[in-house]
Amino acid sequence: MRQEKELNSLTGRVARGTAWIVSGRLAMRVMGLVNTIIVARLLAPEDFGLVAVALTAMQLLQGFSDIGVAQTVVRFDDAGQDDLDTLFTLSLIRGLLIGALLAGAAPLAGSFYGDGRLTLVFLAIAAHPVILGFVNPRFFEFERKLDFSKEFVSSVVNKLLGVAASITIAVIFRSYWAIVAGILVGGFVQMALSYLMRPHLPRFTFASVRKVFGFSGWLTGISFIAALNNKLDTFILARVIGVSATGTFYLGSQLSELPTSELASPIARAIYPGLSELKHTPDRMRLAYLRGVEALGALAMPASLGFAFIAHDFVEVFLGEKWHDAVLVVQILTPVLGLHTLFIATQFYAMALGMARLVFFRELIYFIIKMPVFIWATVTYGFLGAVWAVSGLGILHIALNTGLYARATGRNPLEPFWSAHRSLFAAAVMAAYFLFMRPSIGGFDSIMALLRLAIDIGAGALVYGLAHLVIWRIEGMPDGVERVAFSFLKKMCSKLNKA
Repeated sequence: MRQEKELNSLTGRVARGTAWIVSGRLAMRVMGLVNTIIVARLLAPEDFGLVAVALTAMQLLQGFSDIGVAQTVVRFDDAGQDDLDTLFTLSLIRGLLIGALLAGAAPLAGSFYGDGRLTLVFLAIAAHPVILGFVNPRFFEFERKLDFSKEFVSSVVNKLLGVAASITIAVIFRSYWAIVAGILVGGFVQMALSYLMRPHLPRFTFASVRKVFGFSGWLTGISFIAALNNKLDTFILARVIGVSATGTFYLGSQLSELPTSELASPIARAIYPGLSELKHTPDRMRLAYLRGVEALGALAMPASLGFAFIAHDFVEVFLGEKWHDAVLVVQILTPVLGLHTLFIATQFYAMALGMARLVFFRELIYFIIKMPVFIWATVTYGFLGAVWAVSGLGILHIALNTGLYARATGRNPLEPFWSAHRSLFAAAVMAAYFLFMRPSIGGFDSIMALLRLAIDIGAGALVYGLAHLVIWRIEGMPDGVERVAFSFLKKMCSKLNKA
């Protein structure tokens, strides 16, 4: 009974943390979406392609050298002054090195792609990792305590000022510098707020370097391989299919990740500190993880799948006809990304158990298989081949995640699927509605796109929700995400009645 109460208490704190993260990400995404819509209408795919190459180079270098500052602060619940200052020192050195490498690569990038504008973009982007190198590591203590309200404030202010800078420059100059300005302003605000909200004067020291690298060494290896997996695509595409098509692929990929990044990632991040608390009680830890999988399945997975069905109208309404090819990217990638959300917290699960080595080898195996397949598909079939390759390889990554779960727990690799089985069934019903019932509605395609979009979102949510409710009642209304949802709605109604 005591263990159950403790787990429920932890679940409540994780839920509150998730609510703060989701709220912050939702606010950021709304602002980001407004920014993308305005900037995408003012700029051309080529502009996005130029910045994508430089931004990908920066992210690749960041991934190569990531020491996992936030994860390390969360993992070390006894982190002292020397630990935090060592993390600051390593982070600053890393930022300076990345900035120097980007600046040095600037003329080479302009020459390699035959576009002198890339040289200037690389030089400007080089300032971003330097700025982030000064971020205060003590700020991540809020995350360790499952207090994500401070991150909410920081994220919203950061995004708001970045979007304001980006839109202002886009409106005035109609230039790709609008995207660059938004990135740099956002980075500076993030750094400044980390000190304003958690005052600390860090020292330059290596006093705890052995302790830090004892945990973060594997994280650096994971980030290195993950960066190769996630960022090399842009360089290959820009060289094979051109900068303009790369811009289309890049924006389409960003849209495809919307449900994952705004719903699944916040839930997974909130789960990690909770799992770290339970690392000495494996059974309770596994149960907490599976509850997280259930929540991911109920929210992020149907959102991803549903987005694939409304992609055409979404792009038509908000981005315009010049981004039509991005629809195909969204339609092919989002269903796989939706299924992948079930396992997005698996990496955190293994890391909380101190099994970062398993995560590293998962990424390494994926890289060894992915790169030859992606390069062959892109060279042979161009843009379409690249999209289908990424989708098919996403299924491979799901399979590797099931293996990671099995190794970490000693349980059936399909157990997470069963935790989300009601959501999987309801999502299948929703997909059947869009594939078979919606096309038979007479005259629906003749109404304006914005109205179709609103109706489709409402109908998809309704079909999914009703299907979920039906199977839950058939199974005898067991404890799960449905009961949590009803409890939340009951509390909200009670508060509204009192008001």
